[in-house]
Amino acid sequence: MTVHVKVHVMHTGKVKVDTALPYRELDKVPPVNQRGEAHQIWLPMSSYLIEHPAGRIVVDAGWHEDVRTRPEEHLGPAASFVEYELPAGWSIREQLHARGLAPCDIDLVAVSHMDVDHISGLTLLGGAKRFWVSEPELAAVKPFKQAWYEGIDLEPYALEPIPFGPYELGKDVFNDGSVYLIHTPGHSAGQFSVLARLQQGWLLLASDVGYSERSWKEMILPGVMTDREQALQSLAWVKEFAMRDDCMMVLANHDPAVVPATF
Repeated sequence: MTVHVKVHVMHTGKVKVDTALPYRELDKVPPVNQRGEAHQIWLPMSSYLIEHPAGRIVVDAGWHEDVRTRPEEHLGPAASFVEYELPAGWSIREQLHARGLAPCDIDLVAVSHMDVDHISGLTLLGGAKRFWVSEPELAAVKPFKQAWYEGIDLEPYALEPIPFGPYELGKDVFNDGSVYLIHTPGHSAGQFSVLARLQQGWLLLASDVGYSERSWKEMILPGVMTDREQALQSLAWVKEFAMRDDCMMVLANHDPAVVPATF
């Protein structure tokens, strides 16, 4: 029997950055206020709740509620590199609560990659049953980021052969072909995208492979990369997958055109 899932797209914060971050304009991304207003852009930060008959998954955590009250202490050096906002009701904890859920109701928290805007709120999900990050991503994480997941038991999952992705590596989460974590490195060493099978077709959550639909349509790389060749291969795969007849939609994590919705 074919299993179909439900995906909730949530915004769990906003981040103001230099436009060189989403759309590679310079060799090095400057702090948000260095080049002036013409080179600034507010981006949403997305998290996802995936409902499957066998369990619930949350992908990424957005900003911690501490950015409302003690941002410099929570974010450290990142506080001077970007601007940040977490409106009332937007934190991952508040979003789940609005849906009648608590962290203990979440079977898996999957971390696409270990950038602060994806892991800042992880401790708000303390009590979830499991936390996964890919082996190459956890192996490459910088020690200073540990403060953002203190007390969280991150489990590295091994990359396995799957039928999708630029390297056909990742994880079949429920072992039924309905939800895949797709190895799409380049922006970071072990970043994954998520492929979920809905009734209407595949929904691809492309993480930061590209920052908007424009990224893969025009093949514009992100401004921060660990490996340019891998980033190109991952972006090219997203572009190719987006053109498939059975692809319902591709969503980038930070696309300003994406609004919260349920699919």
